[in-house]
Amino acid sequence: MTIPRLCTIFLLVALGLMQGNSFVCASQEPAESSKQELQRIRRQMEEKKRELKRARGKERSVLAELEKLERSMQQGAEELADNRARLREAEDALREMETNSIVMSRELDGLQRSYSRRIRALYKMGRSSYAVAILTSDSFYTALKRLKYLGIIAERDRAVISQYGLALELLSAVQAETAGRKEEITRRKLAVEAQKAELLARRREKSGILKSVRSEKGVYEQTLRELEESSANLWAMINKEEKEDRKARKQPKDREVMTAGTTRFPWPVAGQVLTRFGMQRHPQFKTTIFRRGIEIGAREGDTVRAINDGQVAFADWYKGYGKLLIVEHAEGLYSLYGNLEQIALAKGDRVSKGQAVGLVGETGSLRGPKLYFEIRYKGEAQDPLAWLTKQ
Repeated sequence: MTIPRLCTIFLLVALGLMQGNSFVCASQEPAESSKQELQRIRRQMEEKKRELKRARGKERSVLAELEKLERSMQQGAEELADNRARLREAEDALREMETNSIVMSRELDGLQRSYSRRIRALYKMGRSSYAVAILTSDSFYTALKRLKYLGIIAERDRAVISQYGLALELLSAVQAETAGRKEEITRRKLAVEAQKAELLARRREKSGILKSVRSEKGVYEQTLRELEESSANLWAMINKEEKEDRKARKQPKDREVMTAGTTRFPWPVAGQVLTRFGMQRHPQFKTTIFRRGIEIGAREGDTVRAINDGQVAFADWYKGYGKLLIVEHAEGLYSLYGNLEQIALAKGDRVSKGQAVGLVGETGSLRGPKLYFEIRYKGEAQDPLAWLTKQ
């Protein structure tokens, strides 16, 4: 084989090797790029998972937040009322002490004048006046008599001095107590103003939450879901307790039979029906919900009365209902009173028809002071208007 031919073969082999290496490099570059892209996607997915977890952690329960605010507002209102009562007591005590101080000052001025006159009289008599009065007596009997009178005068002088000193001490103590009362009143006033400001801030916060419920569809729908869940949990608890109670007690032979339309009860509170029982459509969000009770418009603080005899089955805060009272009447019949400001009874108490059971409020309410009222018969929600007397 000639040298030129060998050179040609060698050159072809070299070119082949170069092309092979370039092919390997080219095939490795896309693989490395894909691997990096996969790692980047995984990092993004992990970040999204973390963001989702943080978002879920920040999700708030509207009803739970409202209840927390209302509980703190109730506690703040009670503390404010207590501080105001203590402030009035302190102011009354201060006025009484100032009156006593004026009277004592006048008495002290009288004692001081009397004491001053006595000192002037003693000064005019001189140091030897007592001895002269005794020694110039015309008889021993007269000297003894004068000595007795002088002793009475000296005792009177000591009494005036002692009384004056005690009056000074008492007046000083009253003035110190008065100053302490004034400091207490100043502290109470500052505490009252701080509590009023804090209560106002909480009310504004509650108004903001209620505004979002009324204006934001997502928050409104979330609130409805929570109300549904809360209602289901509440009546599941009541039904469970009812079953346990049935096992523990003997049922009467003659049970009172009640039916809607034929049995009529008095209204728990006077007022206009704001929302009715049954399917309701939201005018703004076009959302359809089923209301298991009615809302009765009333003034805050109006008395709520039991519709019939019974026994308290529940009396406490409950999410979505605020302060809630449930009364068990005849077999399977319950009446529910929600959004109360105050509850007058405790679980297990007996209730008479027309008895005051609480006061109208706005705890748990999404629309101000009102009474939320339900009737349940054998576990089923009933239209309260079919059980209440016609207005």
